[in-house]
Amino acid sequence: MDEQKISMEEFLAHLNKNFKYVSDKNQYGKREAWYVMKQLPFEGDCEDYSLTYLYEASNRSYIKMYWNLIFGGYKVCYCQVHGTGHAVLRHNGEYLDNIQKEWCTKEFLEGRGYVFSKHFFWWNTVLVKLLQGYYYARQRRIKGNT
Repeated sequence: MDEQKISMEEFLAHLNKNFKYVSDKNQYGKREAWYVMKQLPFEGDCEDYSLTYLYEASNRSYIKMYWNLIFGGYKVCYCQVHGTGHAVLRHNGEYLDNIQKEWCTKEFLEGRGYVFSKHFFWWNTVLVKLLQGYYYARQRRIKGNT
């Protein structure tokens, strides 16, 4: 996306237009690999979608992103949708994910089959998962060059 400042509504529209769901297993050959998608096409899963939005909301700064996870009211929440594990981004009492592709209330999502866990992913868990994702992506690029 152009380097000019855009609103988060515009970024969400851009993310939604250019997002293609690809499981970690298909993309990295691993069960879980979290990644911030910075280049088109945006290919990833639910965590990648949530973290990419959060990264943009944090002015494309990992430090600000972790600050927002610790103190800024953003949380990556775990839930199940029709029996399958899923991650959504929570902020100010609303939730964003790659299925609905817009900010929704918890009640709205629960009415569509989302079952929320009492737990969310702590910022340090997010950090470890992102480091794993970086490592897996790097391995994939190295293997692709040989």
